[in-house]
Amino acid sequence: MLKHLRPIAMLCLLALSATALRAQEPAPDAKRVDASREYLQALLTNGKLTAEERRNVETRLRDGDFQTGDRIRLVVLGDTALSDTFTVRPGRILQLPNIPDISLQGVLRSEFQSFIKTKLTQYLRDPQVTATALVRLAVVGSVNRPGFYVVPATTLASDVVMAAGGPSGQADIGKATVRRGSVAVIDAKQMRQAFADGVSIDQLNLHSGDEFVIGEKSGGIKDALRTAGLISGIILGLFALTRI
Repeated sequence: MLKHLRPIAMLCLLALSATALRAQEPAPDAKRVDASREYLQALLTNGKLTAEERRNVETRLRDGDFQTGDRIRLVVLGDTALSDTFTVRPGRILQLPNIPDISLQGVLRSEFQSFIKTKLTQYLRDPQVTATALVRLAVVGSVNRPGFYVVPATTLASDVVMAAGGPSGQADIGKATVRRGSVAVIDAKQMRQAFADGVSIDQLNLHSGDEFVIGEKSGGIKDALRTAGLISGIILGLFALTRI
């Protein structure tokens, strides 16, 4: 029983460490999920950014925060057709019922609520709108409920794992990675740091469709003997073939 609780305890410990870090005075952060346009522009002017951070901020200001495949949950008071979850289309286009296509090019998450309300005001009288940006991620490997999960962009990376039922008894959180297609976009070392720092999926620049891959513990002596036996069998088989 205790061995099954260890991976979850590790995640909880990382989450507690993250809470303590967030209680401190935050340092300037170009990846802040809730960063306003003014904040990002001030970073470009006064922030001590690396060349890569500067490029990322400039790209974010130009293109916005929304990616193709991201999902947006809208609640429009009194309008059931517009109260639903919608997917961002190629070209950063948001398609809503009975509303012309809305471009999200250059729109930050921090300004989306006011942005979409302004857009809907052109077609509705004084709309009361609540908007939540969502991201669809896969969680696979050593978790209790592998599958796809649609979560708010502000969700911590560690909470994504917990949404999938938490790590299984055989999980090794230190081997967690993020894969985009066949490419690992975040390695195990970066993920350990993300868990410890309480980094959100948006701060990790994850896209809809990315996969959290939770690794397994090494099998120890049993797996080593099993592997040795398999290799021995292959060698003996090859030897037998050479004698035919």
